[in-house]
Amino acid sequence: MRKCAILLLALLVTGLFAISPITSVIAQEDSDNDGIVDSKENQLASMYAPVLYFAAGEKFFPTDVNYHIENSELYMKVGEINTLIESSPTQSSISQYTTEDYFLNNTLGGYKEIAQDYTQNREAYGDKIYAHITSEAQYIVIQYWFFYAYNPGTLNQHQGDWEMIQVVLDSTETPLYAVYSQHHAGEMAEWQDIETVDDTHPTVYVALGSHASYFRSYQGKLGTESDTLGNAYALKPEDVEIVLLGEKGTGNHPASQDWLDFGGKWGNWANTIDTYMGAAGPSGPGQNENAEKWLNPVSWGTDKFVVDQTWLTASLVVFYFIYIFAAIIAAIAGYKIWKIINLKRKGNLNIIKILRSKSAIAVILGIVGVAVYLVALFLPWYVVTGDIQTTVIKTAGTAELVLIDGVNGLRINTLQSDQGLTTLFGLGIPFSIIFLASAVMTGLDIIGAEKPKNLSRKYIISGITSLIPIIIIIIFIAMLTGLITSFADAFSGGQPLPQQVTDMVSAMSASPFGGNFMDTINSSGTLDISWGLAIGSYMFIVAAAIKIVAGIMLRISKVSETD
Repeated sequence: MRKCAILLLALLVTGLFAISPITSVIAQEDSDNDGIVDSKENQLASMYAPVLYFAAGEKFFPTDVNYHIENSELYMKVGEINTLIESSPTQSSISQYTTEDYFLNNTLGGYKEIAQDYTQNREAYGDKIYAHITSEAQYIVIQYWFFYAYNPGTLNQHQGDWEMIQVVLDSTETPLYAVYSQHHAGEMAEWQDIETVDDTHPTVYVALGSHASYFRSYQGKLGTESDTLGNAYALKPEDVEIVLLGEKGTGNHPASQDWLDFGGKWGNWANTIDTYMGAAGPSGPGQNENAEKWLNPVSWGTDKFVVDQTWLTASLVVFYFIYIFAAIIAAIAGYKIWKIINLKRKGNLNIIKILRSKSAIAVILGIVGVAVYLVALFLPWYVVTGDIQTTVIKTAGTAELVLIDGVNGLRINTLQSDQGLTTLFGLGIPFSIIFLASAVMTGLDIIGAEKPKNLSRKYIISGITSLIPIIIIIIFIAMLTGLITSFADAFSGGQPLPQQVTDMVSAMSASPFGGNFMDTINSSGTLDISWGLAIGSYMFIVAAAIKIVAGIMLRISKVSETD
């Protein structure tokens, strides 16, 4: 019995030692061969999964890539020739096409058709987020990739949309910062400046239509940003399926992720120029313009604009600008009205006397100047027109390409279907409101003027400030050559602009008051562009001249102060 017991114990111990290494191997499995074990990747993907907030009116949410694949045809592009390769592509079949000259065209059509179909089938495909865990140097990077069926952005529209955010940890797995992608660029924020849920889940405010990612709900209107954010809908980690991605290449991911090796575009690419216009579908994770994010995420992220508390405060001010501005104007107007009431009470409100005096002509002339200024606020200030006749882009004769006015700010024609002019950036309110307030203040100053010569200074200052809109526009056009690169990134993801476009912008910057540019775009057609000040700007100049002349007339007037 004793020998049997010893033998049994020995067998048990031997068995434990035999089993333990196998259990350890399974626990330490690294199926994608990236040096990070699967269990750790799953843990991190779950721990830092984001909370996504969407604005009211959003039609598309992160979905399964199969929604796009199953509704698409695979094409190969050679120049302007598109050849059908597969009418019913699959995840496995598209993985063979690793170069960028292919695209998946959604056969459902455009925005309306895809939106309707997606809404009907959203539940069947589910809301999905793709997590990619990788490392660079001593850092661990947790990326979350979002696929949207369509991008109905204000600046561009295209089938398919890939967006991404990443959280960067140090060697002790302490979060350092996060980077959110935006229009082929992005923003970085230190971890302490990021809103989180339960300390680890970063909040992401997704822009309406464009799906750019922001750190706060009040961002999107500062600088060249022109995005609408909100929190009408929320997708929490428990509301979505988080799919852990492997790495690219055979044997580094399950068969259900073969689409990772597809090098083409996830959307229609009808014409080569669609890339420049932002109308072509995007590349997938790790491909082409997204390769740097996938392969060198830390290097890619540290190159992005840093959002700190100063920038967030500025964004908050811009977001609430109309309320702040209205409060300030109301306070100033209230003070001026109070002074007018006091003058009337004391019998010193002299506007009627002034209008009956020999200064009346100058005063009325100034009032006419204010009226002209008011009309100018609501007319076009600057316009760029063009007659484009090429094989890929055509206008119906001469069309407005860029328009600046006081109601809508700066708008551009993206030449995409019937989208027309769309706002590029602004303060989120009509510019006219700002300048209208100036006219109101001048009107109150006229009413409250005690002496003609006091009104003289008001007229001259008002006349000079009437030129501010023109000065701002001319400075902007003069700087356009330097700004065009950042605008190009928003459209084409860093693709170089055609030389003719660069030459045209340079010509505009060199002659901001007006000019014309004509050229032939290789063998594809002609380009005839004109630009210059519009009627609103000329009326500003007239208003300024009238008010300044009125002010000078009052200043040199020999009419007595009590006249």
